[in-house]
Amino acid sequence: MAELLLEEVNPNGNIQAVVEADENTCYFYLSAAPETQFRMKSVWVRNHTRAPDALEVERLRSGFPSRNPARHCRHADALVALAPEELRIVWLPEGNGAALYEREEILAIIPPWSGTKGFHGYARDNIGQGPVAWEFAPDNVLHQRFKQAQSFWRWSNDKEFWPSIQSSQISQLEKVFGLHTKYYAIDGGKWPPKAIVRFAWKDRTILMTIGVSLRPQPNVELSTAEPEQLRRIELGVVLPANWPEEGIQRFGRYMSGQANLPWNNYTWLGPGHTLGCDSWRHRDHTKAILQHQHSGAPRITMEEFLGDPINVLWFLPISEDERQVAIDQGSEQLLSRLPADRWKQA
Repeated sequence: MAELLLEEVNPNGNIQAVVEADENTCYFYLSAAPETQFRMKSVWVRNHTRAPDALEVERLRSGFPSRNPARHCRHADALVALAPEELRIVWLPEGNGAALYEREEILAIIPPWSGTKGFHGYARDNIGQGPVAWEFAPDNVLHQRFKQAQSFWRWSNDKEFWPSIQSSQISQLEKVFGLHTKYYAIDGGKWPPKAIVRFAWKDRTILMTIGVSLRPQPNVELSTAEPEQLRRIELGVVLPANWPEEGIQRFGRYMSGQANLPWNNYTWLGPGHTLGCDSWRHRDHTKAILQHQHSGAPRITMEEFLGDPINVLWFLPISEDERQVAIDQGSEQLLSRLPADRWKQA
């Protein structure tokens, strides 16, 4: 019978961490609802009885976790059970990876790339690349990454954390578009704080998010060798002057939803990505493409956050046929074909 030692939900509210132990072994798990596209992940922590010579396939077939084989154990004769009161979880800011600590020492880590190519995670008491865990070497970059994560969570709990960032990001945007005319909180009172700021600029309405960049987007590191260049974003749209108030409000609600998409679905948004969009006024425009630069707005360079650049991604209206061009021939090919004033046809 497994005993629950620790249970905690991530700051995004949609992934659960669990530490379970039985008379033979202890494991660390991450799981989430199917709609998050986050599969169950697990990593061995320690054996409670003498290690077997090989992976216990029969136990796995019966739905029970296997002990780690002896050649991959630093303590083949077993270790005592962990004390629940000495355990804690530290989450990555993305919310899709976590470390299990015993007091101040890392026991095991499930990183974002767990579950690929037979890799489960890292464990302090593992040796080499075993079937249920890999060795957590002293030079592993995750040591530093989780130190930074702990610092981030301490900082985010400071009462001045959001007011200082909020003021700074609004000030940066007002240098480009003038004083904002409206401010809409879009966080529902939950962490992380974020908002949409509205500007009347020239003959158009500008909507821009702030605070979305507080969290790095999940899984960017699975797609590029330099995730720091793409993982922090803010979203923007340029709407023509003839848009009615109801239409502007509707698009603001749409933007609010997309501002949560990466952390709801554990994916990421970047230049050239396309999304469904039912908030344009033109009946043929049912999709949106994201781009760094916008013909209807000046280039915006926002200050870095924790050493990462912040990418402003602009929504541009496209049709389903145009989206197919992006899929078949690439987003750059599509963007090169779109008229410069496409935003006026939104």
